[in-house]
Amino acid sequence: MRTFTTLTLLLLFSGLLYAEESKKLSADKERIIKTVRYLSEDLFPRTANPENKVKTIDYITKAFEATGLEVTHDEFAIKTVLCAPDFPASGISEESVVIEVRRGQVSSINIHALKKGKGDKRIVVAAHYDIVARSPGADDNASAVAAIIELAYMLKETPPLNCDVEFVSYDEEEIGLYGSRYHAKKLKKQNVDVVCMFSLDMVGYFSDEENSQEYPVPGMSSMFGTKGDGLAVIGRPQDFRLIAMAQKVWQAETSLKIVPLPAPPGMDILLSRSDHAPFWWEGYPALFLSDTAEFRNKNYHKNTDTWDTLDYDRLAQVPVGLYHVILAIDAAHASK
Repeated sequence: MRTFTTLTLLLLFSGLLYAEESKKLSADKERIIKTVRYLSEDLFPRTANPENKVKTIDYITKAFEATGLEVTHDEFAIKTVLCAPDFPASGISEESVVIEVRRGQVSSINIHALKKGKGDKRIVVAAHYDIVARSPGADDNASAVAAIIELAYMLKETPPLNCDVEFVSYDEEEIGLYGSRYHAKKLKKQNVDVVCMFSLDMVGYFSDEENSQEYPVPGMSSMFGTKGDGLAVIGRPQDFRLIAMAQKVWQAETSLKIVPLPAPPGMDILLSRSDHAPFWWEGYPALFLSDTAEFRNKNYHKNTDTWDTLDYDRLAQVPVGLYHVILAIDAAHASK
């Protein structure tokens, strides 16, 4: 990635190029609501039931196809980690895992949709579609699936970018990030140049009430406030410039509050619970976008995580901001 100074200049130029478009750019909030409600209510439980899992895969596939993208499915084998499934760690040895055979059930499947670019670099935008069995999974993670589908609609009429944009909806995030592990390793093996990966996981729950936001580390509330009214953008310390750029662009193009959070030392396990983590482990730049899960949304992994608990006005701003961030990153990787 080029220097932050160069990137800033490119952002200014890209802002001029897309100024007129940004005035009229907005998400289809009703389509987002429809997706979240269908996945979390009509298909409950969407991946714990084989028939509903097939319908879930079909729905997401057709949604991406409606944007003109070519959609493929990637089937992979499952390993069940012998530890608490909510806290998968990167250092688990092969001796501590076993193969899980799922006879008579639907295979583990990642859903891929590719917008081909002019070069050989790639931006990955991902959201897992699986759930824990007891939860409707509206925020976790139908909210993010709806957001990346909406982003695909926004990019539909955009001319080919410099980078490929790959949309992925992962399977088996809830039991150990297996869909994203498989994908990240495959990209690395194929020497794909991923300039940034965005993992969206729970992006629909917001609150303007004081003390609605908690933090894993004491003292963070004094820096970031106690209202759960913003979208957290989390990355490694080496991704700080990328985080800062994302915040700058997002807040220039939307009214959504962005909370930039470079991952503090010692938080590896806590911050390795979503699909950005396997990309970190493979050495790729990756940002985690979230409403911070149980630190804000007390419906996390419960049967109360329903479609009517989300803030769709702010959720609809997630794909809008990400659209402009992607354009900025893409401009910074223009072919010479």
